[in-house]
Amino acid sequence: MKKLLIVLCCFLALQSCNKDNTKNETINGFDINWTGNLNKKEKDAIREMISNMVKVDGGTFYMGAQSDSVEYLNYDENATSWEAPIHEVTVSSFFINKYEVTQNLWEAVMNATPNNEKDMQWEDKFGKGDNYPAYRISFKETEHFIGKLNEITGLNFALPTEAQWEYAARGGASTNYELYAGSNIVEDVAWIDSNSDKCNEIGMKNANALGLYDMSGNVWEMCQDWYYSYTEEAASNPVGEEYSGYRVHRGGSWNTNAQQARVTARYKQGIHYRDYNTGFRLVIE
Repeated sequence: MKKLLIVLCCFLALQSCNKDNTKNETINGFDINWTGNLNKKEKDAIREMISNMVKVDGGTFYMGAQSDSVEYLNYDENATSWEAPIHEVTVSSFFINKYEVTQNLWEAVMNATPNNEKDMQWEDKFGKGDNYPAYRISFKETEHFIGKLNEITGLNFALPTEAQWEYAARGGASTNYELYAGSNIVEDVAWIDSNSDKCNEIGMKNANALGLYDMSGNVWEMCQDWYYSYTEEAASNPVGEEYSGYRVHRGGSWNTNAQQARVTARYKQGIHYRDYNTGFRLVIE
């Protein structure tokens, strides 16, 4: 009987330690209004993510790249037609996370791994653990995750627009054009096919000027936009809203080359596509 009481007391103490009845708090300047039945570990994962949101002051930049002339803006010999023409874009201030969404954060919000298909789970051979990026997630599943996160916190998280993504990857308004997110030397800032055979824990390479990690390489990052072709017209807070069948992905991944890790490189996939090299990052506008 005494042993049973000890075990019961230990169980109740553990349950008490894991409870978190906080309803309202402010983290990193954001007022959180908690809903749902998350435990302390799950809330702590979300708290850590919110504490890593970085403010990006708005500004104007030239989006895209071109390989036609060394004398012209944003010259890059590896630029493709998808990245042209270069055009002036103004972006309003927003917040973006330092890191890609992790497996730990996904499980805290969703209380599950991405889906029920056995061959689509996180695996050691592709990178598995709390601090690894969440991958094998489709655009539709990402929408579900963000909706649930917004309901839990009372905040307004979203995927970055393509313009927000490129602006942040470049380092915001005060940073000169660099080929990759924080350097002209890809392996300083990115996990790509030349230095990795799987995705890696977040934040292991150098950050860019805004303190953002892995915007080049590690996993492709989804954007809000339907894929669209650039024009020469100046734009303010653009987002590809017209249905094209494909959403924009940015940044390259651990199994793509340096050309795809450039800050201007563009990729597209369907909304149900998911693979071991695709994840995402959060913004708050």
